[in-house]
Amino acid sequence: MYADLIALGRTATSRHVFFRGCLSAIAEHFASPYAALYVRDASEVIQEDCHSGPTDPEFWKKGLQSFLTESLTQPGARAKRLNSKRGNTHVAFLGAPILDGSGAAIGALALVVARPTTDDVSQPLAVLDALAQIASHLAESLGQHRSSRHGRSADEPNQALTQAAESNSTEELAFAITNSLRNKLGCEQVAIGLVVRGRIEILSISGLDGVAAQSHGVIHIRSSMEECLDADKPIVQQAQEKGASAPMARGYRLHQRWQAAVNGDAIASIPLHAQNAVAAILTLRRRPDQPFTIEHIEKIQKTVEPYAAALLLTRRATRGLLRHTIDSIHSAKTILTGPGHRARKLAAAILAMVAGWFVFGAVPYTLTVPCTVNPLRANVVAVPFDGTLLTAAAVEGDRVTAGQVLCELDSRDLQQQRNELLAEIAVFEREKDHATAARDPAGAQLALARQELARTRLQIADSRLERSVIRAPFDGIVVAGDLRKQVGNVVTRGQALFEVAPLSGWHIQLEIPETDVDEVAAGMTGTFVPHARPETQQTFQVARVGLHAELRNERNVYIAEVDTHLPFAWMRAGMEGVAKVHAGRRPVWWVALHRAIDYVRLNVWS
Repeated sequence: MYADLIALGRTATSRHVFFRGCLSAIAEHFASPYAALYVRDASEVIQEDCHSGPTDPEFWKKGLQSFLTESLTQPGARAKRLNSKRGNTHVAFLGAPILDGSGAAIGALALVVARPTTDDVSQPLAVLDALAQIASHLAESLGQHRSSRHGRSADEPNQALTQAAESNSTEELAFAITNSLRNKLGCEQVAIGLVVRGRIEILSISGLDGVAAQSHGVIHIRSSMEECLDADKPIVQQAQEKGASAPMARGYRLHQRWQAAVNGDAIASIPLHAQNAVAAILTLRRRPDQPFTIEHIEKIQKTVEPYAAALLLTRRATRGLLRHTIDSIHSAKTILTGPGHRARKLAAAILAMVAGWFVFGAVPYTLTVPCTVNPLRANVVAVPFDGTLLTAAAVEGDRVTAGQVLCELDSRDLQQQRNELLAEIAVFEREKDHATAARDPAGAQLALARQELARTRLQIADSRLERSVIRAPFDGIVVAGDLRKQVGNVVTRGQALFEVAPLSGWHIQLEIPETDVDEVAAGMTGTFVPHARPETQQTFQVARVGLHAELRNERNVYIAEVDTHLPFAWMRAGMEGVAKVHAGRRPVWWVALHRAIDYVRLNVWS
């Protein structure tokens, strides 16, 4: 096993590849179903795990990862026994530290081992510890070899942007920065926070997987970062060295509180600038016997400051829709409240005025509806008695005068009947004379009665003869009736022949949609424009609104009637047009949105 690790150290191309190979080889040696590794390398954090066998790795992952986290804080190898539910297999967690060249722990390795008996785990734990030490030594040699071969430095100008491009999130980049600085600078703790809308958002604290915003330590760090943001210069709080040439910025109360909370450790906060403003704050904590110097702080600031732009770039590239919206609103607010940008401020003021007018203003609301012109009064000319149509002198659209012949019924039978009645009257007259001469009063009375009956029938016949010629009842226009194709046909009593309307006295029927019927009431005014002459307008006043709906043009409408005088000689009954009803003032937002709101109410509901 030792020889395998040495061979792996000779062939590995990087420390990451080496540690991954070591983890797989050691797990295979112990027949471990699950193993995990955590190492803080000089420029990155190496986290690996592997599994084998039929068991689900998720079964072991949570428990072993928790054991590995505990092992990072322990000075040596450690073990933890577990009892299986089946009772015939005993399981243990084994862990050993990974060390750097100075002997300080930079990580740990942990694995699951299953033993068939209750044997002591001290022997496999000692083997694991020895293998971990050999791996640590080989990794240190590999790191020195690669450093001397490549000669890379953390101060390469494009390294910050390169690392940002390789990071999946701002937190991942910040995690790499803090852990790398902790190892390089020998600090107890390194934290970095991003300036977001004038406040500090802590992205990473070295040694911690996450940031607990409400913990006391995080609160002290955030408060100190915000104090440094306000000061816009490095702040150091430490025991002042004797003979120091120039004291650094100190005496800040929040930094003093933080120093007291960490038992007098030396602490420093460094602002990192990007785009001519403070973009991030870096905080460092060291042991009291390792104070900071001005030169040291300046070098750290110069080295780390390029990462501020990288953090901003990564945050903008990975932000979601909600964060993008919040940032856009904040940027707009900054433009409006900050100096300059007069044109944008003027545009925003105009937009605010328009928005205020839209919400609180009111405008006249005009309802546009179709309408039809109809006569106010129309007489229906009907057949006075059963007969045959003889002539049709007038048709629909003709202007007629009072007494003008519209049509005639066949009166030959009536004329013959009249002649017969005249003859009967003459006969009864002679019979009366004979009875009178014969001194027969009864006969004379009978003849006189028959004569009166015949005269009555004659009057009826004369009346029918007179009504057989159908005439216009008044001056007007024939709005309905064309009998030319019915000449010679039999017409029955009461059958409508013509509809005659006077030349004056029209009214307009407005077709109000049922969605707007509540907006129209009697007394409202408006304007009528006919389709035939759109350049002509006529004002009107609504007289009444119908209570029952009618179906017109496949629409359910309510009829509102308008009595008006239309002085147009060319006007005809049935003409259509457009009417605009002035329904009063309404809020601007309601005029613009009420139809959409009604649509949503009708179609999106449960």
